[in-house]
Amino acid sequence: MKTIKAIIYLTVLLLIISTLATLKLEAASDGLDQYGFPFTFYDSFSGKCDNCYENFGFKPLNFLVDILFVFCLAFVIVMVKIKFYRKKLS
Repeated sequence: MKTIKAIIYLTVLLLIISTLATLKLEAASDGLDQYGFPFTFYDSFSGKCDNCYENFGFKPLNFLVDILFVFCLAFVIVMVKIKFYRKKLS
């Protein structure tokens, strides 16, 4: 149970860090805000142009793929830590 909690906490932490580290905030100057790594799961367009960018908003499939990617990364990190920790105790 402790391993599952560690994986979940690390997944949430890595998702927040990766999103904040790779976000693009350009909407203030007729641009596009983009959130998500490795896939953009949220786009927000702010500008004076109609139909300049039509595919904006939340993309649930990209968000799920991002969560899955970060979950796999967290799983590998926790398993490697457990393996080296057990080896150190032996």
